[in-house]
Order: sequence, then structure tokens, then C-alpha cells
Amino acid sequence: MNEALRNQNIDGAQSTQTGHGGSEPGLIRNLAAALKQRQVCYCHWKSNIRLGDSLSGKEDLDLLVLRSDATQFFEALIDCGFKLARSRDGGGHPGVLHAFALDPNSLRLVHVHAYFQIVTGDSLVKSYHLPLEKTLLANLRELMGIPVPVAEAELVVFLLRIALKHTSLVEFYMVNRHYSDVPRELAWLRDQADETVAKQIWAECVPAAREGEFEAVIAAIANSAHKIARIRIGVGLAWRLREWRRLGYFAGFASRFRRIGMLVASRLRRHKSVSLVSGGALVAMIGPKASGKSTLGAALEDRLGKQLDVRRVHIGKPPATLLSAPFRLLLPMLRRLLPGERSGQYQKPERRVELNFSYAYVVRMLLLAYDRRTLLFKSRRLATAGAVVITDRYPPSGIGAIDGRQFGEAAIAACGSRWKAALMRLEAKLYDDLPKPDLVIRLAAPIQTTLLRDASRCKLDGPDPDSVLRRRDLETMAEIADIPVLVINTDGPLEQSVAEVLYAVWGGL
Repeated sequence: MNEALRNQNIDGAQSTQTGHGGSEPGLIRNLAAALKQRQVCYCHWKSNIRLGDSLSGKEDLDLLVLRSDATQFFEALIDCGFKLARSRDGGGHPGVLHAFALDPNSLRLVHVHAYFQIVTGDSLVKSYHLPLEKTLLANLRELMGIPVPVAEAELVVFLLRIALKHTSLVEFYMVNRHYSDVPRELAWLRDQADETVAKQIWAECVPAAREGEFEAVIAAIANSAHKIARIRIGVGLAWRLREWRRLGYFAGFASRFRRIGMLVASRLRRHKSVSLVSGGALVAMIGPKASGKSTLGAALEDRLGKQLDVRRVHIGKPPATLLSAPFRLLLPMLRRLLPGERSGQYQKPERRVELNFSYAYVVRMLLLAYDRRTLLFKSRRLATAGAVVITDRYPPSGIGAIDGRQFGEAAIAACGSRWKAALMRLEAKLYDDLPKPDLVIRLAAPIQTTLLRDASRCKLDGPDPDSVLRRRDLETMAEIADIPVLVINTDGPLEQSVAEVLYAVWGGL
């Protein structure tokens, strides 16, 4: 039976080709070729009215795959550079997986949403398993070079999906927020389908199908004003399809309640719960001031964070902890009262040679070390859980560099105070055994470029070329022991730097 389906898939798809789209990423075409080469029985099974958007990477690629071809399907995914992903908060569905790959043309992630069984129905829970996989895969046509179900089978599944979205208040609200898209897709399917054939498929596939039911469902879904009719039809179908439920009524209600909570929490956190099966990573971006750390970090978050859990943290400016918060409140006043104790003053070579550090500066560096340590251990926990954590700067291994240990043995010996020496040693201890990054990207740019970038920034205090020059040596000397460093020159076009950083991070995941 599976071999017959596979042969029908290949022959049917080849016989009804309608042409290729010209704007889609080569990555998807490569995947389609790899699946064809391995004779994988599959199709893009729903929302084919928007297949062009799926092929261009704007929407998910929803593929239904014959379960016995799963091994070959995974091989094709991996060969084309896709990485498997999962929902960390339990928001996934059985028999459904996610895979992502970085498209070289758009420099954005392409999302393959693969189904080995049709789990559908309500938008959040997807309470039903429609045992119609072989109905969809048995007779295919080709649209834009991709196998899709014949329009009659897709129409039947579309009607079932929309009707079952009207069985609860939450689902009713969700499907009717933008309902104008539903009649448009229905009209598109009806234009392509032979409704006599579709009605026959409905009668064969839907348990206890009734005379005139097919036409009634179409009429209710086609008219956005027929909300009550859709609810009545949806509830009636849900009862007759109760044997197709993958979750009982109470389990479905509990799952819906939990998923609403997860959805709200995700919106409040402003990050995704999806992560790669291979795990997350801690990525350190280091380099001189105005070399592009913040800009490229934001680009990474934009290109990867729309699909995956991506976090950005600033090690140079860590958030306050309970220990440091009182001192942070006093910091603006201390800067006005003690202008000579600002960090910029201690970054000057002549000041550092003196080895004369005040109590205020030592305490501030100690608290900053504590805040950085807290943030880094939190970041490592997030990366272990699956997030991609991108750090702006990272504590180096040496002494005296920006963002790292400030007091060496010489400074401790010269301080002349037992208590100050103890604070200095504690600061050094806080930098010991910090979590190591998985990847270090050192950004490099000529001094003239960094000065021009700093001059163009909209900052409260305006450009500060002295700070750029003063910090350059301290930031360039930063080294992170035992971690390979990838150097990227950011003097070229921004998109080129974005591409290099994206490929470096994606390749390391």
C-alpha cells in the first residue's frame, strides 16, 4: 500500500505541473529535489492558496509526509542544512515537528512544519487526528513545482478544519478575527475542484455523513455572517467525530487553558519558546567600541529570533541585583560629587600606572563583577535550556581589560589597606570559573571607521572620540582562554557583516 502511494505521488505530481515560482529561496528547491531523489511520498497539504509565500520563506512550509518515509525525509532535511527544533514548554503536537535552515538569499530562517499525521481542528490544542493522510497522498498534483493534494481532497479537509474551529469560545474568537481570509481560500479551492468528486470524498470519509451536509458546510463557511450556522455545524461534527479526538473533552479543556497561559507568557516575555533539538548556545561578541557589536547583535535577534528563542544581554551593563541596586541609585550623585572617580578616568594609561584605586571605585568594580557573574550564570542556564544567548562583550581572562578583572597582585600589594585588599581579592574571585561561551566572535574595524560610527550615533552626551581611542587598546587586548575566536572584519557593507555573523552562529548551533 505504501509503495503504491509513493508511486502515485511521483507519477501524479509529474503529470500536473503548473510551473515554477521564480522568487522562492533555492534552499526550498534543493529540499524538494532531495525529497524527489529519495522518492519520499509527501505534499504541501494545506493553505496552498499561499504556497507562493511559503516558497518565499514568508510562511511555514506545511508538509505531510508518509510515515514509512520518515527516515529518508530526515536525511533530506539534514543534507539541505535543516536543523530539528522543538517547543520547550510542551506546546508541540504528536506526529508534528519543526525544522529550520538559514536561507542564503534572504539570510532568514526557512521553517518546515512537517506532519506525519494530520493533527488539526481547533487552533491551539488541535484536538483531532483526521485519519485522511492516505486520502491526501493518494492522488497529487503539482503546484509551483511542489506536490499538493488534488483540490477536491484539500477542499474536504479545509471544510473539516474550519468547522472544528467553531467548537469553543476561544477558538471561535481566534478563527473569526481575520475571517475574510477563509471565504477567499474557500472560493479559490472551489474554482479548482470538481464539487461532485469532493462531495463523494466527504461522504466516504466523514462518519455518518448526511444528505446535503456538504453543501450546508460550504454555505456556512462561505458567508462570514453565518456565525451561528458555523457553530451549529461545528458542534455537530465534533460529536460525530469524537472517535477521532486525540484528547478527551476534559483533557482538551485543560490543554487549551494551559496553552493560552503559555501564549500570554510568551507575549509578555517577547521571545519564542522554540529551540533547536541540538540545544542552545552562549555566543560572545567582543571587539572595540563602535565595531558593530550592538548592531550585529540586533541583526541576529531579528533574523533568528522570529522563529527561535534568542536573547541578548549586555555584559558591560548588566542589570542590577539586590546587592548592587542601592549603590546604583547613588551612582548619579557620586559621579557629580567625585568626577575623578568615573570609569573613564581609570581607563587612562597614566592613571592605571599609579595603582591608586579609591574605595568607591573598588566597591563599584566589586559590585559590577557580582552583577556580571549573576548575569552570565543565568545566561548559561538559558543556553542549556535551549536559548541562543548573544552577549554584547564578555569578561576577558587577563587583568585590566574592559569588562574583566581590574585589580592584579601589584595593585593589591600597593593599596596599603587590608580591607581594600580583601575587596580587590573578592573582585578577582568573582571572575574565576565563569561559564565559558560556546563561540566567541571578535569584531574588528579600522580606527577611522569606529570614529565615524561613534560620531554618527545619537547619544545623550554626543560623540566621544577620546573614549573610543582610550578604550580601543583595553578592548582589543581582551582574550578568553581556551575558546576558539572567529574574527570578522566589519569595515565592509553591513549586510556582508550580518551574513558572516549569521553563518558563524548558525553553523555553531
